[in-house]
Amino acid sequence: MDYQNVDKLTSAFHDFTQVIDKFEKTYNLLQDRIDSLNKQLENKNIELEKKVEESENIKNFLNNILDNVHTGVLSIDMSGNINLFNKAAEMITGFDKEEVINKAYRKVFYQESRQDSKSAIYTLSTGKESFKRQKQILTYNSEKKNVEFSTSIVHNYKGEPDGVVETFVDISEIKELQDRISHIETLAALGEMSANVAHEIRNPLAAISGFSGLLDRQIPLEDPKKKLIKPIIEGVNRLNNIVSNLLTLTRPQTLNISECDINKTINELIDFFKMGIADSNKQIDFITNLDKNNIMLNCDGQLIQQVLSNIIRNAWEAIESNGSITISTKVNILEPMSDVLDEDEIRELIRLFSFIEIQIEDTGSGIDEDRLHKIFNPFFSTKNEGNGLGLAICKKFIQLHKGDIHVSNKVDKGTRFTISLPLFENFNE
Repeated sequence: MDYQNVDKLTSAFHDFTQVIDKFEKTYNLLQDRIDSLNKQLENKNIELEKKVEESENIKNFLNNILDNVHTGVLSIDMSGNINLFNKAAEMITGFDKEEVINKAYRKVFYQESRQDSKSAIYTLSTGKESFKRQKQILTYNSEKKNVEFSTSIVHNYKGEPDGVVETFVDISEIKELQDRISHIETLAALGEMSANVAHEIRNPLAAISGFSGLLDRQIPLEDPKKKLIKPIIEGVNRLNNIVSNLLTLTRPQTLNISECDINKTINELIDFFKMGIADSNKQIDFITNLDKNNIMLNCDGQLIQQVLSNIIRNAWEAIESNGSITISTKVNILEPMSDVLDEDEIRELIRLFSFIEIQIEDTGSGIDEDRLHKIFNPFFSTKNEGNGLGLAICKKFIQLHKGDIHVSNKVDKGTRFTISLPLFENFNE
């Protein structure tokens, strides 16, 4: 073999060995770099998983807040389709979330009268937001509800409009209270005027009563004129009763507070009415479902007895021949569930939210629905000979005790009166 070729081969092998060494070093460097990148990628993946988990937790937390607030929240996209609908919105409107998502806002909340100027659609169309405006909506059951709402434009990460969010609350009860306050103010003005009129009537009424009584005593029994005096005396007594009731309704009343056994009072009234029924042609059963607790209530016993007597009498008169009157009492004492309150706060909560509920139900003819809301109005009566002041006075006496009274028709037939009275009210404060 030629030495020159051997040297070339040796040199080529040496160069090849150096290249292999370089490749090996480069490979090791690349492998280290790959290992480092893999480790970094693994760390990034762990961080990303944590970020995703954290993002999901935040999303779930926000969704939980959204679903548990008492304000209805919905949002629409740029096409006017609903893409968010929380639980409060479901409760207020009666629509299920699954029924409205991806549906057009207008189709869900269709109104006979155009109200686009008072909705999220108006904000979407004009870019003008609304704040605490009011409107009526139709619920799933076609019930009209008054709501107070606000609308805001939603922007994406680029700052471009991405839809509209509308928040709303049901203010139907507030509207009803406002109407009741307005009605009460009207009645108060009427009551003040009626009190002045009643005082003016009472003076000549006393004179008529005195002179008619004098004539009655002076005219002999056999005189035909004596029959003319009787209707005068009866009319005067009736007018005097109306005037007395009217003054009771309008003038300030002072409560004579003492401990009163409600169950005992009810049983005594039932015994009294049973004696009256024995002298009539009616067959009326009294059914009691009284709370087993010893219910001692701080109240004006005479006024509460007058209220119960009036309502039981109305129930008795509503039954034509055969029927029943059911009287129930139930004690509701608040039991605070939180340990964060101190003893004074717990006592105050128990005082504010503990009450006795008295229900008086009859099987009479009931009351027409369109007249039911007028039942406590002065001079409104369902009786031919009633003056319409009895229940108005009952309501005044219950409100003086910081309680409430409601009337409703029973599902089958008859009327139910429900009285709520605070158990631990301090009337000396």
